[in-house]
Amino acid sequence: MRQLRPLLVSHSGNYKNSQWTRLKILHRCLSTSLRNSCKEDNDTSAQKYKRTVLLPATSFPLRVEGAKRVKNERRIQERKQKREQEYVLHDGPPYANGKPHIGHAVNKILKDVTMRQKLLRGYKVHYIPGWDCHGLPIELKALDRDKKKKKKEVPTPTTPLGIRKMAKKFAEEALDIQRETFKRWGVLANWSNIYRTFDPSYVSKELHLFADLYEKGYVYQAYKPVYFSPSSGTALAEAELEYNIEHCSPSIYVGMPCSNLPHFVQEKLAEYEAQVYLAVWTTTPWTLHANEAICFSPEKNYSLVLVEQEGKLTALIWAEELLDELKKVVGNNITILSSFEGSQLATVKYRHPLEERLCPCLPGSHVTMSKGTGLVHTAPAHGHDDFLVALDFKIPVDCKVDSRGCYMPEVGAELAGKRVLEEGNDAVIQLLLKSDGFGGPTLLLAKDSFIHSYPYDWRTKKPVIIRASKQWFINTDILKESALQVLQDVTILPRSVQTGMIGQLERRPYWCISRQRVWGAPIPVFYDKVSGEPVVNRRIIEHVADVLQREGPDSWWTLPEENLLPPEIVENFKQNEKPLPTKGTDIFDIWFDSGSSWNSVLKSPSADLYLEGVDQFTGWFQSSLLTSVAATGKAPYKQLYVHGFTLDETGRKMSKSLNNVIDPDIVTDGGKNLSKDPVYGADVLRWWVASHATNHTNLSVGKNILDQCKESVQKVRAVLRFLLASLGDYQPCEHSLPVADLKPIDQYMLHLLKGHIERVWEHYENFEYHRVTATSLAFINSNVSAFYFSIIKDRLYCESRLGSKRMSALLVLHHLLHHLLLSLAPVLPHLAEEVALHHHNKKSWHVFHQVYNGLPASWEQPELASRIEKCLEVRNELFRRHPNVNHNVQVTVTAGGDMLESLMLLQRHTDAVDSGLCELFLVSKVVVLPDEEGSDGFSLETSTPTGEKCLRCRKYTADVGEELCTRCQSTISSSW
Repeated sequence: MRQLRPLLVSHSGNYKNSQWTRLKILHRCLSTSLRNSCKEDNDTSAQKYKRTVLLPATSFPLRVEGAKRVKNERRIQERKQKREQEYVLHDGPPYANGKPHIGHAVNKILKDVTMRQKLLRGYKVHYIPGWDCHGLPIELKALDRDKKKKKKEVPTPTTPLGIRKMAKKFAEEALDIQRETFKRWGVLANWSNIYRTFDPSYVSKELHLFADLYEKGYVYQAYKPVYFSPSSGTALAEAELEYNIEHCSPSIYVGMPCSNLPHFVQEKLAEYEAQVYLAVWTTTPWTLHANEAICFSPEKNYSLVLVEQEGKLTALIWAEELLDELKKVVGNNITILSSFEGSQLATVKYRHPLEERLCPCLPGSHVTMSKGTGLVHTAPAHGHDDFLVALDFKIPVDCKVDSRGCYMPEVGAELAGKRVLEEGNDAVIQLLLKSDGFGGPTLLLAKDSFIHSYPYDWRTKKPVIIRASKQWFINTDILKESALQVLQDVTILPRSVQTGMIGQLERRPYWCISRQRVWGAPIPVFYDKVSGEPVVNRRIIEHVADVLQREGPDSWWTLPEENLLPPEIVENFKQNEKPLPTKGTDIFDIWFDSGSSWNSVLKSPSADLYLEGVDQFTGWFQSSLLTSVAATGKAPYKQLYVHGFTLDETGRKMSKSLNNVIDPDIVTDGGKNLSKDPVYGADVLRWWVASHATNHTNLSVGKNILDQCKESVQKVRAVLRFLLASLGDYQPCEHSLPVADLKPIDQYMLHLLKGHIERVWEHYENFEYHRVTATSLAFINSNVSAFYFSIIKDRLYCESRLGSKRMSALLVLHHLLHHLLLSLAPVLPHLAEEVALHHHNKKSWHVFHQVYNGLPASWEQPELASRIEKCLEVRNELFRRHPNVNHNVQVTVTAGGDMLESLMLLQRHTDAVDSGLCELFLVSKVVVLPDEEGSDGFSLETSTPTGEKCLRCRKYTADVGEELCTRCQSTISSSW
């Protein structure tokens, strides 16, 4: 189904050909009421016919600006909506840690557009707004605010209960601010029915889920290296990291004296007095104290190289592929004595870099030849790959770095208490330089700086370390296969990001779910006072869950173990005269908090849709999937939709330092300086989101873009207003005509409307909301406003009130209003409901009580459309030749074949002053002549009409000496 190609507009709203200029002028002329036209005409005879013209009338204002726009939108938001069938959109909980930003607007408005279009398709939407209320950002902000508020002599509470009280209050206040803002954006929800991760019922259900996972063997405690933030004092998950690509680390090459060398190496060195060193490269000198092995690649070749420095010979073992790296370190003065397979190093021992003991050389699959020496310093307490080597070869995993990131006393006085990422690195390097110190005979070959990507704590923006400690984990290794399998049945949109979720899941090593803070849900585990081993089972967990639901989550910190443990377990310990186990101090990772929301809110994994930003591939999408698969074997969602991030108009990330942050509150309600920050209203903000959020990885926003969106919304408003005004006296039940009885042009308009509306709803189903706005704007500007409105105004204004010609057009306008309103309502709900409030015949009619069930098949008429579009070829040629054509023109068209048949569809007689062609060409008279040669083309001529100007309809169709044309005379005599 083709639309009017010559009239289509581009996405930016600029029309493709100069024809639009002529149409725009003409349209403005026609849109100006005849009342104004008559004022310009000094002829008193014309004035008396004004009241006989059926001009549009409506109480719906053309423009609403400033405070009135805000008032209107808030009033409309009070109207309620209901549906029956269910569609489940599960809300990913935003963080309750401050004012909403423009990214929140993208997320919440996209969800609301989705919900509203589902309402209009007959669904009852299950949507419960939620908030993530736990976690370190809230805790730190609450503490910081408290410090600023209080006088210096009043200390900020440091007890768990004091911190929890402040954090909860902060989260509640932030939540209330966010909720009011979400309402202002028009987000449809029962705002008294929300979920919060600190609610007793939520925490209780979270603990019950933990019991399921523990009982099934997915949860375990282990001593292993995890990302640890010294600045936050807690372990972190992968999703809580961000990478600084400009991090600077110290880079050192270190040689460690080795022994137990293969016989052939000893033979090569027989004539030289040179100590042999295994050379390693590291950017974490602070981890050398924890070195337990050096790893090599069994499949690669290594070289024994003789190096002369300052007149002294030194022998180094170095990877053959990386000898160019060696030359950068010591220069070109090297001699290769021998090459051998890496497997030959399996028997070699070396002296620990900082201690008087021997360590082994071990094969490692993680050893690469990208940089360094091909020999990898291995500290199992501070590296993931290192830890796996330790498990395979039963070597120690011993961490001597505390939760502050400082060396413990066991490492010796030279290092104890030093921060490993600060003075600790330098202190280790100094030890290596002292031949009589801990470094002993270790050889520091080179020292430099290295710029590279390094993990940072996403909250404090400070570097993290890898540190072994006892933590609680979910075993993702045994879950991955099942999770990847169920993910195959999940639709991930847009399709360009599908691999993101799978890739992130495949790369995840394990999931650390314990945190060493107090603002969160407690991990319900007790520890034996003698052995320190965990005391935990389903009965204990479920009893704690019941206590916390009844007494509140703070009861974990306020109640003694005797009240938290099940009575029968307490009794058993007492009978055996054993001390009660001690409750743990760890809390759940916030990703486990939010990742269990499907269980706490939905009761089962049954959501039709999760819709969040692309960063949730490593966050909520993944944690929800893993917990759901572990508990139920199913994915918690059927579809995932992913949107991007917001940038300013120049493509820069928003930040306060750049002064380019867009505050959504100012967008909707205006700023202090309205000339700088005008009131755009919620619908303009929504139009921006819909127009940009589903077709770009990143979304740009700024005043110029918002101004364009405002102009687009105003164009929509103007068209809806004309429709509303034109239908003031139309009663569908009384005045409707069969489609077959409509004028061909009107049937053609229904054909176009059907094609357009079906495309729009298809775009909605595919989450292509940018296509909804672009397609709608193009259709409204070209097909509706510039085309259809311009050709039917004479019928609307000047035909008899109940005449079939006028009723034919009004039926089309009725359907245009109804279906444009429904199709745009998900994006522009305030405008849609405002139109409904001003509807003459439907005062109690609500847009979101309606259901779109498709359009009649009879509207689709491709053959008729083909013939009308033939006629449009003539129209386009006429407008090309005469850009200012108007009713003071008469047109003669000579045509044959299909073209003649098409023209005769709109004009049965040779000449006419009231035919469909007169309407289409916007002229007073059309003459259609057959081409004697019968060719399928056409030719046209224009001339001055022979008639006089009718003082009522302004067309040159009146007989000489008459004020009115025959049509107007007949209309007045019958109707007035």
